Amino acid sequence: MNTALIVIAFLIGLVVVVYACFKLGSLMPFSVAEMRARREAVATSLESAQKAEARLAEVRAEIDAEIARASAQAEEILDRARREAVAVAEETATRARREAAAFIERAHNDVAVERDRAVSDLRRELGALVVEGAGAVLRDAIDEPTHARLIGESLNAVRPPSREGA
Repeated sequence: MNTALIVIAFLIGLVVVVYACFKLGSLMPFSVAEMRARREAVATSLESAQKAEARLAEVRAEIDAEIARASAQAEEILDRARREAVAVAEETATRARREAAAFIERAHNDVAVERDRAVSDLRRELGALVVEGAGAVLRDAIDEPTHARLIGESLNAVRPPSREGA
């Protein structure tokens, strides 16, 4: 009998504890409804995370595509700038060659003019010296027409041949 009373007391205690747990909820920290709600919240969070991950992949792909477009545009701009720089350099070199050729031509012309002027001055001085020297030697022996003829011949002798072809 003693054992039967112990078993009955145990069963009554167990029923009281189970009843208190379900009704009061103080001994059991969660209920089945809370577990379902938590499971649904976790499932919703996982679904949201998967959607966010998919959207992140899409955004990364868009960003990569935009970077590729920007790189292509930058490369195109650099190529155009290089071509323009080469064109400007070639144009500048061509213009510099033309200007150098024109400068050299002007210098040649200036040298030719100065040479002709110097030769003319030398002729004039040489003619004056020849006339002066000849006049000093022959002053008394030559008459005026002979004197003029000798001066003309002297000048013709020192004058270089004319440059008709040049």
